[in-house]
Amino acid sequence: MNETLHRLNCFVENKPGVLARIVGLISGRGYNIQTLSVGPTEDGTVSRMKIDVLGTDRVIEQIVLQLRNQVNVIEVTVRHAAKRG
Repeated sequence: MNETLHRLNCFVENKPGVLARIVGLISGRGYNIQTLSVGPTEDGTVSRMKIDVLGTDRVIEQIVLQLRNQVNVIEVTVRHAAKRG
């Protein structure tokens, strides 16, 4: 199976514990976060998370579905970053 580096762009509510829940959701399923960046948006109640995760398209699809089911997640989009042999 070819694993691809995917960039997950998430907009989340800026509340305590949201980062920990999202990281736990991904790492709890045995997937390693390659890079993680979190910062505020112009709206102080919303943060933007950029998460790079290595996995197959099917794995990433499952992670995205589970992220979208989280109460504090507003939006999730995915972009392929690079192929890995």
